[in-house]
Amino acid sequence: MPLSTTTGLWLMLFAIEVKNSGACMQISYEITKDSRLLNEYYQVREHCYQQELKLPSFDGSEEPEDREGYIFVAKNNDYCLGGARITDNVEALLSNMSLCDLMLKLDMVPGTCCAWERLAVSHEFRDSRSQPEFCDQLVSASRSLGYDYALMVSSVKNARFYRLCHSMLNIPFKICSQIKCAPSGAFSQLEHVLSVAQLKPDRVANVAPEKNHYFAPRYQPYYGVAA
Repeated sequence: MPLSTTTGLWLMLFAIEVKNSGACMQISYEITKDSRLLNEYYQVREHCYQQELKLPSFDGSEEPEDREGYIFVAKNNDYCLGGARITDNVEALLSNMSLCDLMLKLDMVPGTCCAWERLAVSHEFRDSRSQPEFCDQLVSASRSLGYDYALMVSSVKNARFYRLCHSMLNIPFKICSQIKCAPSGAFSQLEHVLSVAQLKPDRVANVAPEKNHYFAPRYQPYYGVAA
């Protein structure tokens, strides 16, 4: 799906001031093709995956899927703080199951799906306001591209954290531990679970926002990486 067939270069340029360690951050979000921002995002994800997922040989540089998908970034003025890849390659996440079978198994209303991959956020952008805001803008970007659902693979700990963020936004986010997923390469050695985010209200079937989860800001620095 080329950018020309969507709403164009999706850009969220409303300015938000975030107090972080005594400094004022000017945060904006966009889907970008800018080579400098892309390279900064690749560096952030390489550092996060090497340090936090304990994958010292992980190469964060551009992958073919980056060129084929959309790179969503958060930036402070012109400096990239992190991002995620939005891609159509959903069935690559599933093991011995088609997307149609997945929707039937989870009782999902038929709709278009994307995958959120290579999610990584710099430590300086991890606090109780920034993380849900990042999720909110990632949802908005995916909606603008025409998607009804987003699938992602992460550790159980991160999946629970993303569920907290989405619940704060009243966006249904379901952890599907019963579904076998198929991460490749070094990721296959890691703990992983598939999750589904409901992006559009009219696509809700039997999936409701999960409530009553404790949101603990002191744990924020340990979250922010998904495969």
